[in-house]
Amino acid sequence: MPVTRSDEPKVSKREFVQRVSKRAGLSLRTTQLAYDAIFEEILDLVNSGNRVTLTGFGKFYAQPHKGHNVVLNIRDDAHARGQVDDYAVLKFSATREVNKKVTVLPRPSDGETRDSVTGRSRQRSNE
Repeated sequence: MPVTRSDEPKVSKREFVQRVSKRAGLSLRTTQLAYDAIFEEILDLVNSGNRVTLTGFGKFYAQPHKGHNVVLNIRDDAHARGQVDDYAVLKFSATREVNKKVTVLPRPSDGETRDSVTGRSRQRSNE
């Protein structure tokens, strides 16, 4: 299971759409419609059994998982068992070119903070 840090900067859907809108010079409404249409279409295609390849970016696909037995809330009943049915999860695999463009910035040290726009470290203000 991947480990996530609660202190990592996160970008909400709203902020993402605003940034794309500004970058593309499109209205927020148009950008929101495009965002919704793109992800709905990817999910529809993957749910239909397709692998969606965006050349130069990566591919989206369903990864099936077999059902399995699970232990349920052992605090209430140490013998409680359940069954998880077969399921699938959406996976994404970036192209080699995209992965080469991904850079991981060092975490800011004490007394520094990370700029939410540029990602660069800067001295924390004492305001």
